[in-house]
Amino acid sequence: MSTYNRLKEQFASVDPPRSLFPLLWLHGDERETEAVIRREIAAMDEGMCGGFVIESRPHNDYLGERWWQDIGYCLDEAANRSMDVWLFDEEYYPSGIAGGKVLAVNPDYRMQVLVKESFHWKADVDTANTNHHIAVDWTQILKIVCIPYKENNQLEPINRLAFYKQSDFEQWQINQMFIRSEQAWEVVYIGIRPSWSGRMYDLMVDYLCPEITDCFISVTYEATKEKVGHLFGSTIKGFFGDETSFENFGSYDVLFGMDTPCMPWSRVLLDSFKLEKGYDLLTSIESLWYEMDDSFETTRFDFMDVMTELFSTNFFGRIQAWCHANGLRFIGHVVEDNQAHMHHGYGPGHFFRTTRHFDFGGYDIVLRQVDSDLNRDPYSEHFPQFSNYRDQPNPDFFKFTLAKLAQSAAHLEIQTDLVMCENFGAYGWDLGMKEMKWLTDWQTARGTNWYVPHAFSPLFPDLDCPPHFYAGGNNPQWPFFHQWATYANRSCLMLRDADHVCSIAVLYPAESHWAGDDVQLDTVSKVLMEQQYDFNILSCDLLVDSTRSVIDQGQLIIGKEQFRTIILPGINTIPLQALERLEAFVRSGGQLIAIDHQPTKDCGGNHAAVISIAQKLGVLLEVTSISGLNDILSIGKHASVKLSQLNPDLRVCHYRKGELDIFFLNNESVYNKAMDLVSFQAEGAPELWYPMNGEQKPAVVYEQKDRYTILPIQLAPYEAVFVVFKPAERTENQLASYTLTEEQIYQIVLDQQGRFILLDCLNEADIPNHSWRITAISSPLSDAILENMEPLAGLGDWRQNASWDKFSGSVVYEADWETEITSDRSYTLDLGEVGEIATVSIDGTKLAPLLCPPYRVELPAELLLKHNVIAVEVTNTLGAYLREGGFNRDTPEPSGLIGPVTLACYTSRPLE
Repeated sequence: MSTYNRLKEQFASVDPPRSLFPLLWLHGDERETEAVIRREIAAMDEGMCGGFVIESRPHNDYLGERWWQDIGYCLDEAANRSMDVWLFDEEYYPSGIAGGKVLAVNPDYRMQVLVKESFHWKADVDTANTNHHIAVDWTQILKIVCIPYKENNQLEPINRLAFYKQSDFEQWQINQMFIRSEQAWEVVYIGIRPSWSGRMYDLMVDYLCPEITDCFISVTYEATKEKVGHLFGSTIKGFFGDETSFENFGSYDVLFGMDTPCMPWSRVLLDSFKLEKGYDLLTSIESLWYEMDDSFETTRFDFMDVMTELFSTNFFGRIQAWCHANGLRFIGHVVEDNQAHMHHGYGPGHFFRTTRHFDFGGYDIVLRQVDSDLNRDPYSEHFPQFSNYRDQPNPDFFKFTLAKLAQSAAHLEIQTDLVMCENFGAYGWDLGMKEMKWLTDWQTARGTNWYVPHAFSPLFPDLDCPPHFYAGGNNPQWPFFHQWATYANRSCLMLRDADHVCSIAVLYPAESHWAGDDVQLDTVSKVLMEQQYDFNILSCDLLVDSTRSVIDQGQLIIGKEQFRTIILPGINTIPLQALERLEAFVRSGGQLIAIDHQPTKDCGGNHAAVISIAQKLGVLLEVTSISGLNDILSIGKHASVKLSQLNPDLRVCHYRKGELDIFFLNNESVYNKAMDLVSFQAEGAPELWYPMNGEQKPAVVYEQKDRYTILPIQLAPYEAVFVVFKPAERTENQLASYTLTEEQIYQIVLDQQGRFILLDCLNEADIPNHSWRITAISSPLSDAILENMEPLAGLGDWRQNASWDKFSGSVVYEADWETEITSDRSYTLDLGEVGEIATVSIDGTKLAPLLCPPYRVELPAELLLKHNVIAVEVTNTLGAYLREGGFNRDTPEPSGLIGPVTLACYTSRPLE
């Protein structure tokens, strides 16, 4: 069977290949019986999930007798249903501590951090010992630095003094007092102490030490192998690591400087640093806080360079090696909020050095970091209680960079097509199918094709980070979950086992950021996406590795990706080896674009060499402002899709699967229609594939010229489509002989005989509010329908009625409609605004539910009579019934059939 026929069959199937593996929360609660656990797994299977990931965080007996009992139920039920199981490798998060069991075995390996304490000292004023300023729990003082003050009370770091022994410092103090010095000093103690902040700080260990990672593997991975290892590689597919980061203190945003309370530390750091960098870190360690001299940037770069390599090799690398040796895969994600992907604190320091040891690309979306209403600020509007969760929210990072980091790790570092997202976590009970569908399209456009929906919980109500989709059958939207899941599975199918097509790489700026550059990765990502340029993010490590990245005739080739352009996102400081490699790329014919300025500094301190290369490149290194980036890119054929008019809300991606070119187009606006003549960089016969219902139909109108195919595309808010080009002979524009307006091009369809038919709207009319009557109210919640609920009067938001404020369930609206039935007429029902799922029935025959806007359906001609009863069943979310837990929107979404409801009559006529 050809790729086209196989994909066509799978896409149209009511049960396409499954790419959903949701979290299953286990608690160890007495209510969580074997029957309850098995019922929850059955629900996931019925909900079109291919398996599940067992989340251990809520369990009260992790790695204990009850844990293995519950795991046994899960594995047995999964095996009976041919479902795959993945296991969290940690009791809570971050992964690496086994809920404190690693520290219990190795109490001497408690995590330590590098700290400094400073105070003002002057010999003629302060004659007492100074170490009373130092916290009593310091493990070791590494260095004492005395920095003189200038007359203007500014520090003069170039004349600083350094002491490595307390006794030497005290002798210096005595000498200063003896000579009656009037010089004022900033005295800085630098040393190590146990971690005192961050998540799980009292359980954290020095997991940059290989022996500690091995202990973690023994406590968790080996223990699991002993209990259920016979299922490794069959039912059990692998382990899931969650958000392991440096954890030296609780911040996503701070890196170096005076605002940094502490730095990460490891007992293996000093020796590793000396071996790798050739000098003793202690000689300039104060530069992590103070801009002491011209070398402070190099010290900061060297510090992060060594720490992230230790993290990569000694933790993630050892875990992945164990998994592979046991026939398993290692998946998950690291913390990537704001700029933490290249920070310490709640970050891994370097996104790609950690994720190169995962077997999928991975990220998560939580707490409405991405929201369909893009005008809302993250966190603050929805969750004021989390206003201090991050220093400052960075919407552009979440919307334009986050998913691309995971996609790039998969395609470039790992060489896999699999890009995973743990999605919907802590969005609240207000999250329904409408938002889930929008988020699915958002992720598809960014290459995501393997989902971990968050979450399924056997307990109800479980207020921990909802939503929970089945909720013991109490979620009124559960009957529609399989429809969303089928949609998501079809979307994932199109990107699975496929090759990503793009010609632009953006250089990952972690090393530059460590050295102090104010980089513009998020801004560049935003501009590229809003101009419909797809891209990958390329690490310097991969760039300089000539065995994995090959320069050939103006292209940088990495696996199946081929880049003709590399963009430097506001980089001033760059590793010299990376720039040398970029020079070779340009000399071979590749394009190098620098935003705002060319590099002038080397991360390792050899600035003259960087300046020399930049000068030799001359005009071959194109420097532009961020606003001029599109002007440069538009000259080349970088866009797989070109628009005839600007639309920053239209997202695209381009993949090849076998002989097929596959494009995904998504309208991310929730307000405006996207309508344009779109040029696709592909030839052949275009077809439109719709994942909501599996429909596939040939494009009616298209024109091919200059290796592009021009197609009219019209997408309402919440609409998306796959455009599939199957190999075919080049065809001429069959409509060339017709005179058509631009509006008519979007109204042409093919009839069953293959003739061109033009649809004209004959009339539109609202079904008045007073015509609607409420005929049924239902809810899976036993206490949702109350005796004091007032009757609803027609259309509108039922939550505005105080007695309905907490109602979660379904309401059926009915209206009568009389019409003349003729063969040349068709009818479309537009429900207007709905909160939020609508199921239309014609005289008792239900049509497919509408999960999201546009709430519009063509009424089947075979169901229409002269007198018809139109029924609309509307189902809202659990957010009305469950307001507790702090995760719901401040302003709940409307509920009910709000309207206006419009009937449109269309006449059809063949084109003459």
